[in-house]
Amino acid sequence: MKSSPLLTTSTLLASLVAAFCLARTTVPASAQEKRMTIQGFGPELPTEIGGNAWFIFLDGAIDSKAATRLEQYIKDNRIPDRSYVYLNSPGGSLIEGIGLGRIIRKYGLSTNVGKRSLAATRRFDIEPGGCYSACSYAYLGGQFRYLAKGSRYGVHQFASTSGSEGRAQIASAVIVEYIRSMDVDTDLFSLSVSAGPDGMNEIDKQTLERLNVVNNGMTRPVWTIESGAGQLYLKGERTTEVSGINKFMLLCGGDRKLGLYAIFDALGRDDELMKMSAPTLQVDTQMYRLNAGSKSIRNGWFNGIYSLSNREIEALRNAQRVGVTLQFNYDAPVFFGFQDMPIADGRQKLLGFINQCR
Repeated sequence: MKSSPLLTTSTLLASLVAAFCLARTTVPASAQEKRMTIQGFGPELPTEIGGNAWFIFLDGAIDSKAATRLEQYIKDNRIPDRSYVYLNSPGGSLIEGIGLGRIIRKYGLSTNVGKRSLAATRRFDIEPGGCYSACSYAYLGGQFRYLAKGSRYGVHQFASTSGSEGRAQIASAVIVEYIRSMDVDTDLFSLSVSAGPDGMNEIDKQTLERLNVVNNGMTRPVWTIESGAGQLYLKGERTTEVSGINKFMLLCGGDRKLGLYAIFDALGRDDELMKMSAPTLQVDTQMYRLNAGSKSIRNGWFNGIYSLSNREIEALRNAQRVGVTLQFNYDAPVFFGFQDMPIADGRQKLLGFINQCR
């Protein structure tokens, strides 16, 4: 039976990195022999108020069985997705760090850097921590990735012990592919190489955000031009921790008029959303009141279709960020929907789509 790409990549990584490469860390050998500890805490408030997310603390050097133990811990305790993993580690096994990242992503967990306070009485009592070397790869497994104030993140080059430059290059390619698969810029690998195997490159938060290592609860939007039911549309899509799926779509109607189609997670507030009659288009810092359109709830998602005026279309031509929100009235303090979706590399598609339709 033919192996899947993921299995092939994992097998190659295991055979190359484990046999020829070591992720050197700043910890002494005696510390590397200790097992990473796993400590979890369930919700402290009723789930209706605080949700069902757990806090899981991974502390210490990453040993050869860390990923296996974490997966077993998740299964034994039925840890729900969107729970949080706090990492505090000087590094350890490179292959196991990547293994931890894959387990974290498999179960839909978010990552942060920090450690449980020694004087903690609640699970929220967290101190700054550090995530270095192999830990930096484990951290990438979080779909949503945060960096607590005061916490630190550092990378360096793995060291080849085989004397084979070719094998080290193959292992490097596998690591780069892992970074890419986690939707992180591969410049992160360049920063690790620049530090050398015996150094450490601590990366500031601004750079981590630019590389999408830290995404602050929002995946990067993907902009595509697609077709459905004989109609072309431009779609920007991302996932956020707060509002789930966000889809911003421009439709080109048969009359060559642009329409707006917005989709987002209803979060179980179906009745409220269907009663909200004040839709708004956000373009950068400006808010435009939309004409009433059609709306529905489908498979737990809100779907809204609206017409666009010439003023709104011209504003979209120069947009950097967009969003769609709903309120009971335009002065209401509460809204549902999403804001500040970056156009970024979708700009040319946006302009081309508007020009083609107009």
